[in-house]
Amino acid sequence: MIPHRVGSSTLIFFLCLWAWLFPLQLIHAHEPEQSLAELIKNGGFAVTSKGSINNQFNSHSPFVPASIIKIATSLVALELLGSSYHYKTEFYLKDETKLYIKGYGDPFLSSEYISDIARELRNRNISHIDEIVVDGSSFSIPAPADGTEGTDNPYDVPNSALTVNFNTLSIQVNKDRSVVSGEPQTPLLELTQFIGGQLEPGRHRVNVSAFDTDKSSDNSLRYTGELFAAFLTREGVTVRDNIRAGLVDDSCIFIYSFSSPKSVMELVKDCLEFSNNFIANQLFLSCGTALFGYPATWEKGRLALVRTLEKNFRIDCRTMKIREGSGLSRRTTVTPFFMLSVLQAFRPYRLLLPQKNGMHIKSGTLTDVYTYAGYFNSPESSDPFVIMLNQAENSRQRVLESLHQKYRQSVQVTRSSKTE
Repeated sequence: MIPHRVGSSTLIFFLCLWAWLFPLQLIHAHEPEQSLAELIKNGGFAVTSKGSINNQFNSHSPFVPASIIKIATSLVALELLGSSYHYKTEFYLKDETKLYIKGYGDPFLSSEYISDIARELRNRNISHIDEIVVDGSSFSIPAPADGTEGTDNPYDVPNSALTVNFNTLSIQVNKDRSVVSGEPQTPLLELTQFIGGQLEPGRHRVNVSAFDTDKSSDNSLRYTGELFAAFLTREGVTVRDNIRAGLVDDSCIFIYSFSSPKSVMELVKDCLEFSNNFIANQLFLSCGTALFGYPATWEKGRLALVRTLEKNFRIDCRTMKIREGSGLSRRTTVTPFFMLSVLQAFRPYRLLLPQKNGMHIKSGTLTDVYTYAGYFNSPESSDPFVIMLNQAENSRQRVLESLHQKYRQSVQVTRSSKTE
């Protein structure tokens, strides 16, 4: 212990020793240092070094996480579905000429693969289709993800057990108002022309469900049916324009199962790199089916995420409120400490995160929400950090730079102490 009466030289010695042992001054701080205090009006952060928190502020206060919650969704998907899991889509025939398509949530059912599927179906001696029946009953989600706004932006697309091209259409509207497909791999569909007729000249990628339909079926279902019909026609199959929703039953004969070329590991990487809300919530909903069976629901997804984090990773979820898996919802709130625990568990998968300036890092952005979560890297370790700001000013980059500088200083001091 320090004596009750000390000389000035002794006091200086102990003060220097304290500064050497604790170069970061926010170990259990209630207030950040002045430079950070000016940047953080409503928010918190936490930084670790070799498994222990050594720098934190408001780490147990809840904030809206935005897209960094995708890391928790990804962790649970890798755990429950498995990194090597591949989604499937099943095909059935009824009365020889009725094609049934049943989906199980594949987020990556795109034009390139549908072209291959059409070829496979033709090779099974299918030459004539009177009706295409789309079965999306594996998901029971009458409401879109909390936080979606119904705009035509791709990030607002609804989730479904059976959807194509991320439920988005690429459309080119020419100056003469003619409409063509905006991508070479996707044929021009009737739906493309219908939606394109409502757009201004230019190139667009839109959420197909945001437009009023001119048919009884919803646009997502119609899009799936029309795209399969177009590719089957290209393969020489005669297809009548008759598309409807329906259910596979015992009278349907199974003919083919398509396995998605992307594993869950690859889907997670795409989800995190491009911050894809659609993929995130397809994974989130699928996690619910892994624990509680079909059909997928938002509630099953929430329960699966909480149960897996608590049981499999010993992460305390009592302070967490989760509405969906992408970060769109402002009703989802978590603490920096919770996110730090998720990052500790996610460490084996950290290379799936985007890389920037030597860090593996995920950002999250909503209006007045600016977050970062990732890993500071040193030769000895990769240490998780979290920054969560729920304020008008986007100062997260300056906060990150300040915390990174302190982290580097901490590493240098630790390394120096080992060599002495």
